[in-house]
Amino acid sequence: MTAIGMFGKGAGWGIPLPSHALWITVGGIGEKPGVVDGHIAIREYLSLTISFDHETIDGAPAARFTQRLKELIEGGYGLDDSTVESELVVSEMQFAITGQQVVVS
Repeated sequence: MTAIGMFGKGAGWGIPLPSHALWITVGGIGEKPGVVDGHIAIREYLSLTISFDHETIDGAPAARFTQRLKELIEGGYGLDDSTVESELVVSEMQFAITGQQVVVS
């Protein structure tokens, strides 16, 4: 994980490490126009760059992981949850990226 948000409002590029299959670069938060309830409104958007090593991770699980991460961020997950819920989401994320069943007891 690389955080470059302190350098401005835009996106950025992290430096990939050869021993990692996933890189997440967190950029800044900037205001942009978007459609909200059928109307154009100014909203704050987080710039997030996700890179995968496709020699290690297939595109379909990577896309599922990215979609689930987007849903969690947009839903504000983790802002007021319990540890049990956090463990379930970690299991869901593991399933999304590996495509294998993860059992949480």
